[in-house]
Parts: sequence; structure tokens; C-alpha cells
Amino acid sequence: MSNQHIFIKANNALMKGNYNEFISYCTEDIKWENVGKGIFNGKAELLGYISSAYDGITFITENYIREKDIVVEIGQIIFGKNSGSKKSSYCDIWNFKDGMISKVTSFVI
Repeated sequence: MSNQHIFIKANNALMKGNYNEFISYCTEDIKWENVGKGIFNGKAELLGYISSAYDGITFITENYIREKDIVVEIGQIIFGKNSGSKKSSYCDIWNFKDGMISKVTSFVI
């Protein structure tokens, strides 16, 4: 499976709230960095984070660029619902190693 295909499958799982499926595409030592906010290391820590932080958010991938072992994703993210919602832009850099997601660096503005 290509990195692009893994990215699409993993991202779809994340959007649908299938967090265990998402984690299955990650290396054991996955590192997820929310720049300026925090770093999550390993599958267990990342699963705990996405299970709580991603509940109630919507994100829309507007475009992505694939180059060797990196996929750069650009899009919009909506936190909350209805009148209490906040819309932001994001750029995620997904790194792959041996066909698995090994690192995600996320910039949200």
C-alpha cells in the first residue's frame, strides 16, 4: 500500500471517529506534535489524545501533496458545533516509515 493510500485510509478513519483503525496505521513509536500545544508519543498516548480531542470536531482536507515518505495536508478544522463553533486553518505534515505513519506535525491557526 502506498503512503498516499495509507494517508487516505488513516485520515478517513480519523474523520469517522474510528480511532483504533487510525492507530493501526501508525508505528509503535508514533510521535504527534501539535506545534505550540503538546507532543504525544506512542500509540497508547496518541489514542488517548485523539479519542478525547477529536470528539466533536470536523475537518476538511482541501489539498495534500505527496513526496517520498511525506504527505503535507492543508485544510479547515471546525471545533464545536453551531453557535459555539470555531473555524481554523491547519497544515499537517505526515511522515512515513516502512509503510506506517511515524510522525505527524500539526500546525493550527
